[in-house]
Amino acid sequence: MRVKMKRSFLVFFAVLPLLFTLSGQYEARLSDELFVSRLSDTVFVVTHYFPWESNSLIVRASQSEVVLIDTPYDVSATELMLDWIYSTMKPDKVTAINTGFHIDNLGGNQYLKEKGINIYGSDRTCSLIDERGSHTQQQIISWLKPEQKRIRDVYEKLVFVKPDKIFRLDDGIFLEIGDLTFDVFFPGESHSPDNVVVYIKECRLLFGGCMVKALSSADLGFTGDANINKWPVSLKIVQEKYNSARIVIPHHGLWGDMSLVQHTINLLTD
Repeated sequence: MRVKMKRSFLVFFAVLPLLFTLSGQYEARLSDELFVSRLSDTVFVVTHYFPWESNSLIVRASQSEVVLIDTPYDVSATELMLDWIYSTMKPDKVTAINTGFHIDNLGGNQYLKEKGINIYGSDRTCSLIDERGSHTQQQIISWLKPEQKRIRDVYEKLVFVKPDKIFRLDDGIFLEIGDLTFDVFFPGESHSPDNVVVYIKECRLLFGGCMVKALSSADLGFTGDANINKWPVSLKIVQEKYNSARIVIPHHGLWGDMSLVQHTINLLTD
């Protein structure tokens, strides 16, 4: 599926790949648990520690449009993130993309919906929320320690809100927003049955999400919803399709280049 939105007359991304830094530059501390790192003048990683580390992405697609890829874990952090976006970038429109059904993909959807923000997600993500959302929520709560009562209370009250702009998972979706294109692609099952990646060609940037592990990862983390046999096959498809990517964002840990994809394949096959 291809969706085209109004494009800006000012194209200011031509040299964007040259501006990226793999280490990121500290931009803002929104709370003791929420941080923004600058990758370029228009791309920012939002890292939420609640209590586990998780990355979302902010992309300024034009002077008036911003795209969010996934949300922080909860509503409060998502509100802080949006406040920062509106105060610093002053967009006329914000669009969101969910890359899966887990809480680290869409825990802030409730707030996005309250603000009238369109949220793109797959039909399979919606069905998995119905099938496994409550179980996933209880599983996360069971991992928390007794002294983490504040965080437990947040997760117990969390409401799963589905995306409202639905595409067929197997078809993916190609969004033209502002001056950028967002290729939302499902290569096959991996960390979960619905995980998609998002490739921004103009930035040569791949948001690998939970499908891709950071180089510091010594294991695969949570695999309760994973298809271990299909995961490396899916990653090899990503590796071939997006071999021009110069920066890769994992959902957990530090971003890097396409070596993160190979590292994840090695974790699955060694």
